[in-house]
Amino acid sequence: MYATGTMLRQSVALAADIEGLTGPVASRVGEALATVPGEALRRVVLVGSGDSHHAGRAAQLAFLRLTGLPCEALGTQQFLDYGMLGPAGLHAATLVVAVSASGSSPRLVTTVRRARDHGFPTLAVTGRAGSALGEAAGREVAAALGLTERSPGIRTYQASLLALLLLAVRLGGVRHTLPGGPAAEDALVAEIAATADAVRATADAADAPCRELAARLTEAGRPWAPLVFAGTGPAGGTAMYAAAKVVEAAGLPAYAQDLEEYWHIERFADPADAPLVVLAPPGLGHPRAAELAAAATGRGRRVIAVTGPDDTALTGTAWHTVPVTGTAREEWSPLTGHVFAGLLGARLADRLDRTPFSGGGPD
Repeated sequence: MYATGTMLRQSVALAADIEGLTGPVASRVGEALATVPGEALRRVVLVGSGDSHHAGRAAQLAFLRLTGLPCEALGTQQFLDYGMLGPAGLHAATLVVAVSASGSSPRLVTTVRRARDHGFPTLAVTGRAGSALGEAAGREVAAALGLTERSPGIRTYQASLLALLLLAVRLGGVRHTLPGGPAAEDALVAEIAATADAVRATADAADAPCRELAARLTEAGRPWAPLVFAGTGPAGGTAMYAAAKVVEAAGLPAYAQDLEEYWHIERFADPADAPLVVLAPPGLGHPRAAELAAAATGRGRRVIAVTGPDDTALTGTAWHTVPVTGTAREEWSPLTGHVFAGLLGARLADRLDRTPFSGGGPD
């Protein structure tokens, strides 16, 4: 039986997961990459569905900056149908990273087997060692949590994201693209481990604002829908994940949109005072997020700012603010940015007297 209480408990457990997983997963990443021709690579593709795809989108920047390689995050079916097109000679130079918390997604297993048949080096990021996906890929990084309770992906999402960020760090080390040499790799792993404090602070600070936001979004007797989550860069992946938690937990229509695409399309949608959730972590995308939030407020939108509590560029005009503690660098920002999503989804479901995965009719 799914329950919102499980989502809330899992949100509180996120910091401890980072503390417990970072060291062991970093070691497994090193073992998995030992047989990958890192210096010969020319491209990385992160493949998955649902939360696994969202984690890939959120981790892209880390691969781009730390490895010096182009990185794409593709849905399973997109890669299966179109991702293996192109010159066969590039296949051996493209690392395919397949992400699945369960490690048993049949479509992804099929995809990885076909990728190997085409000559791609493959690696699986899973939540369970010895999985079918790991066997298909030939290399596996297991970020195992030993979960026995059923819940929309919260701890499993973060575990996948954490493994991908550690994979980007190690691949940068293998390719000698990290400024500062071997010591830089250890320092980056330590930075990731240290985000546990920021994740804990965010969970503590965001719960009450998420409860209040759920009340405000349902105060008219029926909930605002759809909810639009806007972000770019790593926050684009976080926006996709946040929308998924609202759909899964409360059964409400929600979707993610790129900041600039929102301004080109959804700003013209009625009603004019519909809520807009703007994800604005520090980094390259922040100036445009602040600009768009102010412009949307000027048009009458109820802007919900998911940002640092001291970010007055957004909080000063926002209809509601959900605080997020910052991280040492933009690449790690998805680790704190996602925390509010499970809290908000659970609080909305409680307000509407719904249970997770109860929407959408019978399977």
